[in-house]
Amino acid sequence: MKRFRKLIAMVLCLTLVGAFFTACTKSGNGSDATPAQEATPTEVLTPTPTEVPATPTPTPNPLDDMTLKDLYADDFKIGIAVQTGSLGSKPVMDEISSQFNSMTLENASKPDALLRMKESKEGLPGTYTNPVVDVDGLASYMKFAKENGIAVRFHTLLWHSQTPAWLFTEDYTVGGAKVSREVMLKRMESYIRQVMTLMEEKYPGQVYCYDVVNEAIDPGHGDPDGLRTASLWYEVVGRDFMNYAFEYARKYAPEGVDLYYNDYNCYMKTSQIINVLKPILEAGNIDGIGMQSHMTASQNVDRTIVGPAAEFTAAGFKVQLTELDIGIEKETETNLELQAIKYKVLFKKVREAKQSGKIDLDCITVWGLYDSASWRADEYPLMYKMKAGKLVRKRAWYGAMQDPSIKAIEI
Repeated sequence: MKRFRKLIAMVLCLTLVGAFFTACTKSGNGSDATPAQEATPTEVLTPTPTEVPATPTPTPNPLDDMTLKDLYADDFKIGIAVQTGSLGSKPVMDEISSQFNSMTLENASKPDALLRMKESKEGLPGTYTNPVVDVDGLASYMKFAKENGIAVRFHTLLWHSQTPAWLFTEDYTVGGAKVSREVMLKRMESYIRQVMTLMEEKYPGQVYCYDVVNEAIDPGHGDPDGLRTASLWYEVVGRDFMNYAFEYARKYAPEGVDLYYNDYNCYMKTSQIINVLKPILEAGNIDGIGMQSHMTASQNVDRTIVGPAAEFTAAGFKVQLTELDIGIEKETETNLELQAIKYKVLFKKVREAKQSGKIDLDCITVWGLYDSASWRADEYPLMYKMKAGKLVRKRAWYGAMQDPSIKAIEI
């Protein structure tokens, strides 16, 4: 009986142990474990999308298909100053050829670009009164102008700046002894004759006017008549050097080609310019006055441009705006709009004055195409800008085109 109770106890013990291991196996992490049942995810409601209106197609500006030269065809030429090397850019060439019908070379036709020191020196004594001149460097510009029907205004024959000092010395060297007045007059005549003759031989009929003398009047720093004394032309030839320059230019200029005197800030020295040029006009050796017109957006068009232009016309001169640009202090939207307004007002008032007979003007030349290539680049003065290799028309261009969205009153 005692043995029987021990047996019963052992069986019960084994039964309890087995039950324990079974329970442990079912609740453990072994490979035979039954994976937990995944919870049913809460349903997410998809919101109804908000309908975004389509971006409207910009209304094209009809002015984009028009050109400056066509808009003012019945009034005056529209000119552009071309920088050295700029004709290598197709966007630039395309815009110039489509928009402009007059062209000035910014630097390529100035004295220091045409006179040859080495050849002049080596050619002595034969070149003593005949400095060597070479206009072949203008070939690509003149070819472009001819192919695109663009007339050329030549800038400039005589200037106190960008005229090499060696031209005034005995042996064509820098620092050499100055020649006499008589020798310098012969060199002046030879230089003018060569330039005009070569230009007509190589590029016949393309030049329609010459700036014969540039910036020779400087009241406050000049002689009693306002003539600039800080000039080798004044120093070596004398105060009558302009009279001779225009006399020689008339002598050698092709028939029908106009001769101009060109200067800056004409509104500040109108009377001095007229008085100095009066005997040259009476001699029949000058046709017009070039008003450079380097402006700021704050200047008044009537005072700065129309007023003096009317005085020049009344005195018997033709007029051109030869180097127009309008600077602003910072490139802000407000300033760019003010600039556009100024371009619009200027072109509008000049056209009205021309049509009324108040001024005799035959060309407005803008001094460069786009801002970053301008000599006043930090003032953003022109009608275009270059952005990522693309030429972009500024509001200033639309101002010159008389866009109705731009105010026509000076602020």
